[in-house]
Amino acid sequence: MNTIIMARMLLPADYGVVAMAMLVVGLIQALMDFGATTALMRKAEVTPDEINSAWTLRIFQSVAVAILMILVAPFATGYFKEPRVEYVLWTLAACVALAGAGNIGVTLAQKQFNFALDFRLLVISKLLSVVATIGAGLYLRDYRALVIGIATGYISGFILSYAMHPYRPRWATNKISEIWAVTKWLMLAGVGGFVLRKGDELMAARIGTTTEFGLYNVGADLGQLPTAEVGPAMLRALLPVLTAIEGGTTAVNSAVLKTVSAVNTITLPIGFGFAAVAAPATALILGPAWTGAVQFVAIFAFAGAIQIIQGPFNTLLLMRGYTKIQNHAVWLEFLVFVVAAMALVPSFSLIGLVWARILGTVVNLIATIVAAHHYCELSLKRTFLTLLRPMTGAVLTYFTVLEVINYINGDFLKICLGIVSGAVIFITWSLASWLIIGKPDGLESTLLSYFDKLFNQKK
Repeated sequence: MNTIIMARMLLPADYGVVAMAMLVVGLIQALMDFGATTALMRKAEVTPDEINSAWTLRIFQSVAVAILMILVAPFATGYFKEPRVEYVLWTLAACVALAGAGNIGVTLAQKQFNFALDFRLLVISKLLSVVATIGAGLYLRDYRALVIGIATGYISGFILSYAMHPYRPRWATNKISEIWAVTKWLMLAGVGGFVLRKGDELMAARIGTTTEFGLYNVGADLGQLPTAEVGPAMLRALLPVLTAIEGGTTAVNSAVLKTVSAVNTITLPIGFGFAAVAAPATALILGPAWTGAVQFVAIFAFAGAIQIIQGPFNTLLLMRGYTKIQNHAVWLEFLVFVVAAMALVPSFSLIGLVWARILGTVVNLIATIVAAHHYCELSLKRTFLTLLRPMTGAVLTYFTVLEVINYINGDFLKICLGIVSGAVIFITWSLASWLIIGKPDGLESTLLSYFDKLFNQKK
């Protein structure tokens, strides 16, 4: 939301400055992510000592990240060739240190399936961040408005975590070694995952000017926005749900595949459909100053949809304790990304980076599915068939929307008719293919069952 509103007030170069600083923040956080929250989420029952030790470990992590941010600030300025990055990093270092001491009770609420609290906290902190950004933008009209908005999000999240949950953590260190034993491979996987998600941006920030990187960064944000908002929200409850299932391997795997079907039936057509309307959407949402971002919006819309696919499989491996395997898959993806980038960037420049990232993502997805089959007994055939229908429907949606908007004038009308035509095609395909293959358990059966109950209640 910030991006959409502020793009009308600020120039691509302003976004470039803040995005460069956020790359440094993300990389250091990945390097220092000890997985404290994940350690609590993967266990069915946790003790107060474990909870408090996880909170203490998170404080250690955030303070270490803040110190490193201050230390590397001068070097980041040299790498990006942008002196303003240093001052942004100083401000964000203080915010990160504060956020690490936030109430771990929010994690406990998720374990108890109280996702409403987490939702309220995220919504309120985001709204406060948006308001602060807009207010500062109207007054300052430069990159500092974005920094103020980000800082407001950190600070409000810290305050709200204690205001909205009664748990009060205490300093404890006696379980830190146990947490580390479980999560050390997750830290390495997290570093690899960040480099993969943001490695293209690290390169793009060095290759292009501040303006070019601003176009690239905002194009990435806007392109992935639809799936990034929907996908993680749908997957947030999967880990605690899987840990609560008592039916053994068959029941857990069935729940994973049902989640794969439901999530991708939603996110794949959204991502592919948004790629088809990238040009009118960019013009309408961001304005004429951002026409150079259209190609990035389109390709990142594909990338965002593909990245969501592997979420349930990663959750299954995490729940079973195969974090080392996840780490290997992530670094395999990194290797593919580097090789592909070396081959594509000389010819395609920044666009080549995105395609290299997509290739790496596909390799990671295949490796993760094979690992889930080998270690968790997840059927390859059922997995393939579960993914085939939504992927085929998404491709049909993409080409249908492209064809429809070619005959329409006006950006707003193109988007509206593109959404309608895409929805009609995908829903028709999904229902028809679902009937043909024998009405398997999935999103279609869940929705029909819901509407059937609703209809019978009204009777």
